[in-house]
Amino acid sequence: MSDFAAAAMLRLVRLGLQRQGLATPALTHAREPAPALVPLQDKRALLTALMQQHCPAVLLRIGDAVLDAPDEPTLTALTLAPDPADLLARWQRLERFVHSRHRTRVLDTGPGRLRLQHVSLVPGQAPWPAEDLLVWGLLRGLMQRIGAQALRCDVDAQDSACASYHWCPALTPTLHEPPADALQAARAALAADVAAPWTLARLAVALGLSPRSLQRRLAADGSSFSALWTAVRLAQSARLLAEGPASTAQIGYCCGFADQAHFTRRFRQHTALTPARYRAEFSASR
Repeated sequence: MSDFAAAAMLRLVRLGLQRQGLATPALTHAREPAPALVPLQDKRALLTALMQQHCPAVLLRIGDAVLDAPDEPTLTALTLAPDPADLLARWQRLERFVHSRHRTRVLDTGPGRLRLQHVSLVPGQAPWPAEDLLVWGLLRGLMQRIGAQALRCDVDAQDSACASYHWCPALTPTLHEPPADALQAARAALAADVAAPWTLARLAVALGLSPRSLQRRLAADGSSFSALWTAVRLAQSARLLAEGPASTAQIGYCCGFADQAHFTRRFRQHTALTPARYRAEFSASR
């Protein structure tokens, strides 16, 4: 990854090492990364040095840094997840958004369990064991941060590319009374967690309605799930572009878009400006 996600990961590596009382290895050939640029070879050089100097458990424990890491947009988008399965969906969208060559695949799932595999999209270039361990540790830390109870992470002894997570599933949430104003309630629910993998069915459950009932009530107000979801994402992204320092790529991810091209295309369709141009025109810091 050469993007905001890789830079955030490097910050977490440093925090995770500090948490364990360890120094970040000095790298002879690696460059100090720009704020949003971490070359793959630099990341691998760092992980290789860690594997040479410490036991594999050190890499797994780096993920504990997310427990007390400062809030920033990507971390917030991930940790608004209500459960580990939802968190994984956000993590996978992040991998796709930044066009990572490595992906996390689900081998098995069920109540309170996930079995995952860390794979490469490039044939013959599997992730390094150190990269596997870092991902498994980060996911464990994120699951702890969202409150997963009795969490256990088991990395396969013979194949670090596979890991299993087990936790105590939460009780079934109490159903809410259907809202009097479905449009307002739907907009509020979407805006409260704009990075979530929203679908009509998910929104209906959140509002205590059946999908068909929600469709009818939105239609009666001249709207639809698709139109409302797009409007909420664009409103949130416009606010972040105008008010915050986050990169346009980070804002696109945090506002639920599939990738940067999707974000730019939709934003320009509705504002006649690219995200970068909108920021230049309307930034509060001008």
